[in-house]
Amino acid sequence: MNIKHALWLLVLLSSSVVAETLVIEGFHDGEDAFVFKSDGSMVELKNSGLKAPYKFDVTGKEGGQYLFNAEGEQYRVFIPEVITNQTAAIKIPCDRPQILLASDHRNASARGLGEDCE
Repeated sequence: MNIKHALWLLVLLSSSVVAETLVIEGFHDGEDAFVFKSDGSMVELKNSGLKAPYKFDVTGKEGGQYLFNAEGEQYRVFIPEVITNQTAAIKIPCDRPQILLASDHRNASARGLGEDCE
């Protein structure tokens, strides 16, 4: 095997190791958040049996929802409801109004409400 193939193989194998797994670390509103069980029923997070601290590996993404497994069952949650290890904090400037577009699922939630502006 020549050096080019060896380097290409090393890059290929290391790229999957470097890629960070998406992990749900919390919910924006833990008191009023809802999750969907595998049977399709919607339950409040506080009544679902899932306990903090939350560390759920995202197993898929479908229809604007993250799929994750916890306590032997698969759950779904809408993307704007959760805080992940890749969620960026939204900085709200004090001198400008904040506009959120419903079609932009990254920001189409009540994030920032009740927080101080900068």
